[in-house]
Amino acid sequence: MMRRPLALLSLLITTTVAACGTGTAPQAARWNAPPTPTVTPPPPLKPAPTTAAQVRSRVKTAMLDLDAEFHPETAEYTEENSEAWKLISLCRDALPSDRRRTAYRERVWDGETIWIRQYVVGYLKVSGRKLADELRGVLKTCTKYTVPGDGRTSVIVRPSPPPVANGPDVITFCEKLIGQSTRHQCTLLLARGNFVLEVDVAGKDGELAAATELLTKIAPLATTALEQAA
Repeated sequence: MMRRPLALLSLLITTTVAACGTGTAPQAARWNAPPTPTVTPPPPLKPAPTTAAQVRSRVKTAMLDLDAEFHPETAEYTEENSEAWKLISLCRDALPSDRRRTAYRERVWDGETIWIRQYVVGYLKVSGRKLADELRGVLKTCTKYTVPGDGRTSVIVRPSPPPVANGPDVITFCEKLIGQSTRHQCTLLLARGNFVLEVDVAGKDGELAAATELLTKIAPLATTALEQAA
């Protein structure tokens, strides 16, 4: 007598489960957020130099090699020397810590439609970030000055957005140089370890857009070059 109700109960459960299974709508696919782009961190800093010879050697490794693929007029650089002028200082004679430089090098590409000048400066006992902080302090108050040596007037221009994102070790700004003719020049200053790399550029017809475009293009190459030294 007990087997019959149990058999009926088992049949009822089986039927109910089957009915529920056939009437349930399929689950919608779950939405997954797109993967976050990976940002490659900069390589670790090299040990600080301990001799002037080390500074001079590492300055050389940070010089840019721009070929015709970058721009036809950079197939060969125009000039290189180790008697480079001081780092850009705008309204003042020089950045205070730049007087303590140990080694420096300049390379220039001077073409018909582009002009590029690179400085790399190394310090034995001064951090590059200190130089960046000093220049950043100058830019807070310097908006216009007379360029030493040629009498042109420079008006500081801060494009928005900047051609390169600024940060503790990165400074970008442009200048409107007014004289017999007017042209725009843009500057990128990078600091890393005990070294500073500065690039000044001017583009076709002295236009601001051409200068900012050129600076944007050269910035990642300059960053990689400085990482080789520091």
